[in-house]
Amino acid sequence: MSEQNDKAYDADTIRDGTVMAGKTSRWLRGGLLGLAGLLTMTGVAYVTAKAVTPEVVVFDMKGTVDLFMQQSAQLQLDEGRAKALTARFNVALTDSLGAWQASHNAIILVKPAVMSPQRDITDEIRADIARRTQGGL
Repeated sequence: MSEQNDKAYDADTIRDGTVMAGKTSRWLRGGLLGLAGLLTMTGVAYVTAKAVTPEVVVFDMKGTVDLFMQQSAQLQLDEGRAKALTARFNVALTDSLGAWQASHNAIILVKPAVMSPQRDITDEIRADIARRTQGGL
């Protein structure tokens, strides 16, 4: 056996070992707390970003206007009533899109402008426009 292994530990050696172990555990604890804080902040940032990021949806504007033109042509209205119906349709279209966008925190794009599949709200908007324009016929 070596002489150093046979030597008993004195108080200074034990104290130095205890201080080193205490410093190491403090560093480890601080590192773990820092990591936990970072993960918590990342989670909060993710949830916040998801909550405030608007949804992107599509609307078939051309198809809706074409459908209105077909249906209004079948009514055979005189020029004054046709203009009034068109004005009412335009107001209903604008109001319906604005109300839907505000209530759903969404960005509405026309179908040809979007290449990836997105939620289509055309049927919802058409139903709302029909409801809004019903009163004047």
